[in-house]
Amino acid sequence: MRGKSILFTAATTAFLSATSMSSAWAAHGAVLAAETTGAYGDAYVTFASHTYASKIEFRSVDLLADGHNARLRLMTMHDDGTVVYWGWRKNYGGKGAQPTWVTTLNDPKGIAKVRLQVCRAEANEILNCAYSKWEANYYA
Repeated sequence: MRGKSILFTAATTAFLSATSMSSAWAAHGAVLAAETTGAYGDAYVTFASHTYASKIEFRSVDLLADGHNARLRLMTMHDDGTVVYWGWRKNYGGKGAQPTWVTTLNDPKGIAKVRLQVCRAEANEILNCAYSKWEANYYA
């Protein structure tokens, strides 16, 4: 397991370097990552305001040749503590597949914090999940 963690730490570091983050991004963004049996995911969230994430970059990695799919999604928290679960990004590519997605997010009720949920699933049945820690929105 330690070898796998080192591999994904190195891959995440390379991915971060490749995205060429500026110091402004580092001050107004969040880096999220989680790993569970069979699935790893990370996301880089750039906040533009209290209600708007101007860029969200997701990456999902299927870790096992087990016939199950890897998936991830963003979770946000409003100022009052209400948690919002956003749509799944599903990875059906098989072991080693690493699809990426780029999107934005606007929530008029506010984005106080963000978190990543990474799961392994069979069809619509979730088998296991892991979560990143909550990261605060600079503008909240």
